[in-house]
Amino acid sequence: MEQNFYTVLGISPAATQQEVKQAYKKLAIKYHPDKNPGNRAAEDKFKLVNTAYQTLSNPGKRARYDLKLQYLRERQRVVQQYQPYYNQRYRQTREPAPVSERYYHNIRTEERRFSRKDLYITISFVGGILLFSLLLKVVMDHISGEDKYKTALTYIADGKYSSAHRMLSDAIQFKPKHTAAYKERGRLELTVFEDYEAALQDFNQAIALEEKPSAEVYFMRGVSKQHLSSYQQAEADLSKAILLNEKLWDAYLARGEVRLFYLQKYKPALSDLSTYLRYGTAKDKRIAALTYRGFGYYKIEAWKLSEHDYRRALAIDNDNGRVHYLMGRTKLELQEPDSACIYFGNAYDLGYSAALLELRANCY
Repeated sequence: MEQNFYTVLGISPAATQQEVKQAYKKLAIKYHPDKNPGNRAAEDKFKLVNTAYQTLSNPGKRARYDLKLQYLRERQRVVQQYQPYYNQRYRQTREPAPVSERYYHNIRTEERRFSRKDLYITISFVGGILLFSLLLKVVMDHISGEDKYKTALTYIADGKYSSAHRMLSDAIQFKPKHTAAYKERGRLELTVFEDYEAALQDFNQAIALEEKPSAEVYFMRGVSKQHLSSYQQAEADLSKAILLNEKLWDAYLARGEVRLFYLQKYKPALSDLSTYLRYGTAKDKRIAALTYRGFGYYKIEAWKLSEHDYRRALAIDNDNGRVHYLMGRTKLELQEPDSACIYFGNAYDLGYSAALLELRANCY
């Protein structure tokens, strides 16, 4: 059986959120480092179980993960389907015929003179046929490429992402310089299938083909590089996106995240996150921006500001275990241990396992 987050937790893909949570708690207790001191295998299993739970307990992440599994299974199915064909095609099925089976005919041709004029006529005729064939192929490839691309957009609108990916690949095969197809395929690989290497290659190709690449393609390439741990390059691409479009608010959020967590540029990160919070409107992203900025204030020891941002985040989503945990950490710095313990308890009840260590260290 192939290993995925469902098999890690020992549940079926149709499991309810309650079943996911129950399976996670059972395994988290079984493999917790406190119960398995010095056991590296148990520690790795605990981390894997926690990663699986963080994905499957979030409806949005779970939906994207299910699509990624579907995409990978589809690719495997296509490979298995066409493998016998290729094996058969390149297998020699018959030995060369013996001499006795070969027939040779002595054909006598009547000698005739081939003039220079005949040569020119023949060359012109053959050249005309080749030129017409080439032009016809270019036109037909252009039409086919555009048709595949438009079909892919329809599939994307209907949520048929695997079919859309195939159509975009076909469009690029017919029209290798189809910039829009590279962008859309890269977007699917980045946001749906989480194939960051493939997404980066497509965005590189789109930027190379465009005379004036858009801010959006630099933004998506920057996010791809962030996932591939190329943080300096990610910051450069996100800065380029903001330079081209100063109202691309998502780029401020992404650059703030890179600067905060990976480059330790706390003040520039706080500036980026504050810019997003002034103008960004998406609920989930506002929660992320408040959480990141609260952590940034925590790192520079501005704990009151950190507390303020965490309260705003919990006002939007009070079931966010991570924010409860971070609020508990901040309360400890503010010398409010009782409040800290309440928040750590909330975080653990919501499935944020790291809170257990804080509870044991500060509250029991």
